[in-house]
Amino acid sequence: MSSLRKRLLFLSIVLAAMDVRLVDVCDVLPGEMQLGKVCVHLCWALTWETHLKTQARRYLQRNWGVTFNSAAWFHAVRDRASEQRFRTYFRVSRSTFSKLQDDLWAHARPIFLRRRGGVLLALDLQLAITLYRLGHYGNACSVDAVADLFGISVSAVIKSTRRVVKTLSMIAPEHIKWPGWSCRAASSRFAADGYGFQGCIGATDGTTSPLTYQPALHPWSYFDRKSRYSLNGIITCEWNYIVINVTLGCTGAAPDTFVQSMADWHQHPAIYFSAGEYLLGDKGMLYTSRVIGPFKEPDRTSPAECTLH
Repeated sequence: MSSLRKRLLFLSIVLAAMDVRLVDVCDVLPGEMQLGKVCVHLCWALTWETHLKTQARRYLQRNWGVTFNSAAWFHAVRDRASEQRFRTYFRVSRSTFSKLQDDLWAHARPIFLRRRGGVLLALDLQLAITLYRLGHYGNACSVDAVADLFGISVSAVIKSTRRVVKTLSMIAPEHIKWPGWSCRAASSRFAADGYGFQGCIGATDGTTSPLTYQPALHPWSYFDRKSRYSLNGIITCEWNYIVINVTLGCTGAAPDTFVQSMADWHQHPAIYFSAGEYLLGDKGMLYTSRVIGPFKEPDRTSPAECTLH
């Protein structure tokens, strides 16, 4: 296309110069005065026709701005899919999804309404988009793939995710909070009666959140033991799987022991634990009077310890 445009421009300039007698026809085709001008006109006409045909066939399939309409997919999954398939797509149960939807609407209704009235995308659709992206990794959670799957635009995917994440961050302190002494006592009794762990109020463990792209600044500090770039955090929960504390802010290269040392309950145990209370952890955690785990290899010295652990 660029070559054709340049040729048209050149021939147009030559013809214009010949008309005003700035260029002699003999300079173009020596010895052929009239035939030279005809040849230049013919070359210009053929170039123009080729340009038009090439422009018309430049794209075999024009799909600029086309959105693949698959909005019915979400409604089919929401209304007719099995509970297991629903969890596969959105990583939560239907009851949890409904509870999240009610909390979002109750705490942040203005965020999901237009300034001049009316509603944006349906709240359940925005929540489903966000949960689907958070529950998938790689190409499956790319903006284009999610937009095609839900039958919406790319900008709608980005804005919906931002709205939901912003609202969840606002209401998170109301739901993720350390239990009081009465709840911890009940958890301790449950652990003692059911599993024999007297004083245990829950469990804690580290987890990584993989990143799609390599960070631009100090990427080596994000490279974790699973050979991927990620962020590391510590999650603490009760026996009924309710999350009571989340510690974030560390890169994937940081070990769980370091992340644990940044947790408030580790730095101020007298505020978060009563006498004799503790958490269960795995071998990667930092063992203290408030976190216990299985015996590590050097500590198993007696046959009884080997049999027990």
